[in-house]
Amino acid sequence: MSFDLNLITRCDHRVYKELTALEDDFRSIRLEKPIGSTDNIRVYAMDNLLSPSLYDIVPDPEQIDVNRDRIIKLKDEWRSPRDYFEITYLTLSSFCAKCSGSNTLDDISYNVRGGLYTIRDEALLMQNIEKFVITTINSNPFHQFIGTGLVGLIGNKIANTSFLVSQITSEITRTLQKLQDLQAQYQMTGRAITPGEMLESVNDIQVTSDEEDPTILRATISVTAQSGKPVQFTQILRLR
Repeated sequence: MSFDLNLITRCDHRVYKELTALEDDFRSIRLEKPIGSTDNIRVYAMDNLLSPSLYDIVPDPEQIDVNRDRIIKLKDEWRSPRDYFEITYLTLSSFCAKCSGSNTLDDISYNVRGGLYTIRDEALLMQNIEKFVITTINSNPFHQFIGTGLVGLIGNKIANTSFLVSQITSEITRTLQKLQDLQAQYQMTGRAITPGEMLESVNDIQVTSDEEDPTILRATISVTAQSGKPVQFTQILRLR
């Protein structure tokens, strides 16, 4: 049985120390992204953490949707208008620059004892699919055939959306066929491999545009493992 480090972790949508300045009233601090939660906000002035008693989180008067967009309002005018501020806060999923709305990150995570999380079976298959999809082809000097050309596709301005979707689907189909071939070769060596981590068939590949942001594409890949269990993976692609 093979295993791998678990790279997929849940995104906290946390913006760390966003640099900003006071508005003209010397009290208001407006952020680039909506404030998703009033908890765990940290306001720094010239690298000094401010006490929450010095400010409030209030609806942004310049926005119609007061339930979503809020600003930081100092209770008193700031005496040094040239000071800079840094804000750590949680934003909404659809505005998160780290995960682009996917709610997950590719990063190594640790348990409470400091050990690394590992995955096997269908979870390992899903991660292998992700690796083959997001890796840029020819980027690995030892395995140049692994990966796709998605980065090049989404980096170009293509007016024909259906053509772009067709190209993305073709790239994903090709790399998953390569994954299946390599797994078969691996199995022939006699090394232990479970049915859950073996790719049996690719059932569907759907590429759709995000409803709120048309520059974001979602490629949802549905496959079946040799164990008979379905596996689904969604890759976020941002157009430039």
